[in-house]
Amino acid sequence: MGPTPADRGQSNVVGFILIFGFLLVSYSLFQAYVIPNQNAEIEYQHYQDVRDDMTDLYAEIITLSESSSDRQVLVPVDLGMYYPSRLLFLNPPPAAGSIRSSTQGAIQIGGANATEICGGSDTTGLIYSPSYRVTNQPDLRYENGLLYVEADNGANAMLEQRPILTGDTINLYRLSGTLRTQSGTDTLPLEITGPGTSDNSATGVSVTNVTLRSDLPAEEWNQSVLTGDQSELHAVTVDDDTVRIEGFSGNYDVRCHSVGLGQRP
Repeated sequence: MGPTPADRGQSNVVGFILIFGFLLVSYSLFQAYVIPNQNAEIEYQHYQDVRDDMTDLYAEIITLSESSSDRQVLVPVDLGMYYPSRLLFLNPPPAAGSIRSSTQGAIQIGGANATEICGGSDTTGLIYSPSYRVTNQPDLRYENGLLYVEADNGANAMLEQRPILTGDTINLYRLSGTLRTQSGTDTLPLEITGPGTSDNSATGVSVTNVTLRSDLPAEEWNQSVLTGDQSELHAVTVDDDTVRIEGFSGNYDVRCHSVGLGQRP
């Protein structure tokens, strides 16, 4: 005797349950693994875009500081990001990022008055911190003519840098002002202002050392910054956010390249 209508109906139900179960498992696996992987790629691309923004900011800071211009420049930094909408699948909330200035510190020149040369001795840095939902990416930092990546494990990678010592000239890069923490997903225009003067230098100065406010450890200064033509110099730790550059001998021209955050330096 062949299958009855009841048997065929039961088979259809079993088949439907199996197909539904397969689809449910596939959906769960896609949501659990594929979506996060795709979001990780999107986060990585956004981080590369922010690196480009910070590199543009670095370039504007260096260009303005090495000029006598008093012009103001707005540099956009894309703080955060949105994940693309997906039919049927769930996405995390937008990922916000933040940027702020670091703690203030003072430039000190052994053998000269930094305030007289620079028009002020206070200096700071800038820190961009991402807060992604899937990946962990390191902070991006600017200070003292340096742009670098700082990872949680203490490792640092230099992205851009200007030399402290060029021949018989000492170059100091000063960033004055304060930027309170700005967080969000939007693009933030950062305003930097040039010095408006070319009288930020001194000649024939007998310099013994230079003390800088820095989050970059002395060891990293020695390994990544004070190399090549600057290898006669070495950095020592003064405290958690201060290093002293030693090894100078003789007379130098000292040039202070200053810009301000939303104000004249």
